[in-house]
Amino acid sequence: MAGFDNLQELHDLCRLRSTLEAFAAVRLGGHPDRSALHRMFLGHLALMKDHAMQGDYPAFHAEDMKLHRSLVESAGVAALSHCWEAVAGDLGEWIRHVKKVYWPSLMTLYREHEFLIEAWASDESWVAEQATHHHLEAGWFRVASAQGQVVPDIHPVDRATSFICTHYASGIDVEWLAQNVSFVSASHLTRLFRERLEISPHAFLKRVRMERAAELLRTHTDAVELVARKVGYRNVSHFCRDFRGNHGVTPNQYRK
Repeated sequence: MAGFDNLQELHDLCRLRSTLEAFAAVRLGGHPDRSALHRMFLGHLALMKDHAMQGDYPAFHAEDMKLHRSLVESAGVAALSHCWEAVAGDLGEWIRHVKKVYWPSLMTLYREHEFLIEAWASDESWVAEQATHHHLEAGWFRVASAQGQVVPDIHPVDRATSFICTHYASGIDVEWLAQNVSFVSASHLTRLFRERLEISPHAFLKRVRMERAAELLRTHTDAVELVARKVGYRNVSHFCRDFRGNHGVTPNQYRK
């Protein structure tokens, strides 16, 4: 087990684990029992919420590991499971420590798992893959930021934009994004966005959703209501309003 102070070794182990799980996440799209797997993941998530609300860190951690083990086992590759068990075992003590010390609210960590499982249900394998990498390296970045021993090698805006581009279909709150993805304050993240991209984080999210919506309208025959849901809108009239404001035409007109 890497020492708690050896952040580089811990980061390497986190990256290795994320690579193993990302492989399994990519295979979810073609799994013959995909719906059953998703229901199983949601079952784990429901138990994690119960444990989070009770502040029961050991039970939350145990259920968390069951969730990730279920993902890896779904790939049906014995060598993958063997490697994952070895890496997860090496990281186990550190992960328990990180959850207890650096996630004072288990509900925040539960929310991160909500994002993750939503991504695993995506029709696009790259979304599931990238979400898995984001999720499993988040602990290392959180520790590095809190300790100030290692400056994370990814700019706060880059971390935020990468997360948004993967989780654009989810309900993303800027304050949550700043605190749990970029590890800065919401006001600081907004300032960095305006300096680098000349727009706010919320405006960037809307831009990503509109670009993705246009791609779906060009390449798929899904109803406009379904396209709206796929890019994070629960209200189709709001989607049509924003789409027209961005592209100058309605979604149906864009398709013609």
